[in-house]
Amino acid sequence: MLQVDHRRMFQSNGLIDDFVVYGAPSDYLEFARAVQTAILGEGVVTLRTSSGFVIEIAVVTFRDALFTSLQNQDDEYLSTDDWDKRDILRIQGSTTVLEQLHLFLKDLSGRGVGYSYLAEYSDELSYCDSSPEWRLHVTDPIYSVPATLN
Repeated sequence: MLQVDHRRMFQSNGLIDDFVVYGAPSDYLEFARAVQTAILGEGVVTLRTSSGFVIEIAVVTFRDALFTSLQNQDDEYLSTDDWDKRDILRIQGSTTVLEQLHLFLKDLSGRGVGYSYLAEYSDELSYCDSSPEWRLHVTDPIYSVPATLN
């Protein structure tokens, strides 16, 4: 099961979200299968993580770049408490975008221990500038904690 660490980073343009995701190769294959299920028209596909975040994947035809966002169920924030309790990582893109993401995640699962950035999912397609950064770590499946990267 994927583990998602959420970091809030202060930048000159305000507070931004940043994510570090840890998983064994099999976890990234499960992630890729969830993306494939969304592509096949199963509606919003949910992927649970071990850290309390839920990843929701959906085809959104007008999204020609991969879009991700941390939200709550209603995407409504009436208080800072609502904002602090965001727990849904939404991933959206056109079918073409999500197909590239699917291939990227399958490839990532076979690379061995290391990391890549979600923004690197495609050489041809873009990652939305307003989306948070995701660093995807592939860990050694023998260990339950993230492998140390040199």
